[in-house]
Amino acid sequence: MKVRLLFSDREADLDAKPADGADDLVADLDLGPVLELMQPDRRLDELCPAVLLNPLTDPVQIAWRQHVLADALADPAGMRALFDLAGRALESQHSIWMYGGKTAESLLSRSIHGLRALLPLLRELAAFAANRLPYATSAGLTELYQRLIAELDTAYLGELATLLNQLGFPQGVLSRARLDASGLLGSLELLAPRRERPPWWAVLGFGGQGRFRFTIAERDEAGAQALAQLRNDAIYDVAATLGRSCEHVVGFFRQLRWETGFYVGCLQLHDRLGDLGITTCWPVPGTPSDAMAAVDLSCLSHAIRNAEAPVPNDLTGPRVDFALLTGANQGGKTTFLRSIGCAQLMLQAGMFVPATSYRAAVAPSVHTHFRRSEDDDLASGKLEEELVRMSRIVDRCRPGDLLLMNESFASTDEVEGTYLAADILDALLDHGVRVLMVTHFHRLARHYQHRPGTVFLTAERREDGVRTHRVLAGSPASTSHGMDIYRQVFGTADAVGAPGSVPRQPTTSQERISA
Repeated sequence: MKVRLLFSDREADLDAKPADGADDLVADLDLGPVLELMQPDRRLDELCPAVLLNPLTDPVQIAWRQHVLADALADPAGMRALFDLAGRALESQHSIWMYGGKTAESLLSRSIHGLRALLPLLRELAAFAANRLPYATSAGLTELYQRLIAELDTAYLGELATLLNQLGFPQGVLSRARLDASGLLGSLELLAPRRERPPWWAVLGFGGQGRFRFTIAERDEAGAQALAQLRNDAIYDVAATLGRSCEHVVGFFRQLRWETGFYVGCLQLHDRLGDLGITTCWPVPGTPSDAMAAVDLSCLSHAIRNAEAPVPNDLTGPRVDFALLTGANQGGKTTFLRSIGCAQLMLQAGMFVPATSYRAAVAPSVHTHFRRSEDDDLASGKLEEELVRMSRIVDRCRPGDLLLMNESFASTDEVEGTYLAADILDALLDHGVRVLMVTHFHRLARHYQHRPGTVFLTAERREDGVRTHRVLAGSPASTSHGMDIYRQVFGTADAVGAPGSVPRQPTTSQERISA
């Protein structure tokens, strides 16, 4: 039995780990609260990171997940019921540990008890599939339900129950063997138990004509061990086959729980966004020549962490391979950059996006390089740490990748920072990497002002200094309007000068000390 809810042509790898750089994505895009919210069960903490941080690159597979998720949103109780049923099936195996011997006898007993515990859940699963099939519209759920109905029909499950009773050998093990030329016992062949009614003389304990029997003495341990070995040899193949069958059924339920768990996590996220009044849409994976376009795009991490709907933003215009975002401090530039990164990961995970519409080219990988705080262990300085992280990104980058940079190399001065950034950016852009960058380096912005394929964005600031937290198209500004924050922290305009003016510099030592 196959699940195939995450991929159309294969099952998800339960041992898959997030791609290289996943830790940076989680930290820079502030995905911690999002992944915690999506966690369907505390024992599946690696599920959503493994799926979300391994982006799909095939639009067909993206559409496959979107259709399954659309079915889940239309019938959330059904997807949660599938997840719950798979969990109960796995829990039914927790008591099988007592049959933990290494002999064929113990393997057979463990497999029989395991399948007997799973049998009523298989019946429940078949009935559930038959009940939900008429309401499924996606190919993923439709094909899963059809497979379950075909493979778990009533006749098959009845035969399975009968077989499990027979394999308990209530009348003992019946086997035969031939003697080889040397008179030694050859391999044992297990025979099907007799179903006919035994004759009267067998019921009374009399042996049939031409048959031999022997009795082991009460204290004959060697004889008992030899007979037990013969029994193990006779049932070994059956025990091994039944053990593989039990593992297959358990593996199916483990796969079902993993794949439905991702959709349950998406349902939890969708419910939270609905509670916050945030609109969601199905993003469209575009071709490399398509422009990235968004309408009313919200920052997912900001919404979840602060439990409020953030200011949405639009992104329109021609296709660009390099976007520079400048503007006022605390104007929402980092939030905007995070909204783009989250939306791209959600698109390539087959999920909805917190926007009215979103379209972007599929990226082989998404990378982030955000400014970090000082190394707590003092193993390196901030600039060295930035360069080390950037070196790892450069080694992984491929044409078509998306790189989000937030105030990179701000740990040094503008001249050196511009030189370092421009040198790296030129190489990445020539290699076909798409870059969105937030910077306060006006020198760097001027360097790319006339480069074809470059777009400039700015964080909106009103004349009175109020930040609207909206990002608009605009030429790079020569100031980050730090004086607005200075006035906000240190006092009124009278204390520091009129808005937009530069405070008078103290001229005497006494004035400097007082200042």
